[in-house]
Amino acid sequence: MEVAILLTVIVLAIAVMDKTNLLSKNEETTLYILQENTEESTTDTDIWLLDSQKNTNNYDSDLQGGKDNTFIQEEQTPSGGIVDDVSGWSTAQIISRAKDAVNKTKAYSGNLTVNHSESFIADVTECSAGGIIRTVVDLMIGWVVKPVEETLVFQNGKAVNSEGETVPIILPKRNGFSLDISGVKSASVQRVGDEYIIKITLVEESVGMYQVPKHNAGAVGYLDVANFDISFMEVDSADIVYKGSSIELRINAEGYVTYANYKIPLHIDGSAHRGSISGSATFEGEQTEEWHLNF
Repeated sequence: MEVAILLTVIVLAIAVMDKTNLLSKNEETTLYILQENTEESTTDTDIWLLDSQKNTNNYDSDLQGGKDNTFIQEEQTPSGGIVDDVSGWSTAQIISRAKDAVNKTKAYSGNLTVNHSESFIADVTECSAGGIIRTVVDLMIGWVVKPVEETLVFQNGKAVNSEGETVPIILPKRNGFSLDISGVKSASVQRVGDEYIIKITLVEESVGMYQVPKHNAGAVGYLDVANFDISFMEVDSADIVYKGSSIELRINAEGYVTYANYKIPLHIDGSAHRGSISGSATFEGEQTEEWHLNF
């Protein structure tokens, strides 16, 4: 998750250094910095009950891992597990179950092996540097944007990744999952065997350098460009468009996430300066992250 902000700085730095012939070294930083205080999440009153005409004898008011009062019809699966009847779920119900499953999984304290991968596609669409420097930028992007495939071994909810960073189980990194219904563009749920698959696409969010994208921050994370520390230049602006992040979760009958996929398309306009020399750049990118959790 640390790639987009690094690319932004690389492109801006080269745009500036093309005019000043400065040579500097970039340091990698954390891409997705999550809110310490979570945004408002789906409340009990947001959860709409299933059609009252259904047989209430089969309704269970205690969601696995949740504390709301949603009533969901359940049935036994061939393997003996309990799986919800998802045919009548509202968007609010889907958000609630995603929140419960993600937060329950993040709180898992047993030993857990996870296959984790990351990739980032980037395309510099504008750069104030010349054509030769633009070629250098493209080469550097190819060097920075290397796919990550690793096996993480979690104990007490923490593991050390291939970069030596201590990470939690799935996203978000620094807080529990929270998402308001106003942040959802679309949501769906499908039952497959004794599991169900939830897909959520967030609304587009546009923010400046010192602003936090409320919905992305609560569900996946966000770019903290303002706090990126570089000594050889100063970032003046970074306008970021989160173009509709998507989340796919596969949840088992016990309420744990067994697979998570995140796609975070971005559009970034940035500018920076060193002394009286300035530069600017624009690029499109998409972060993809997958987690296979072997419960």
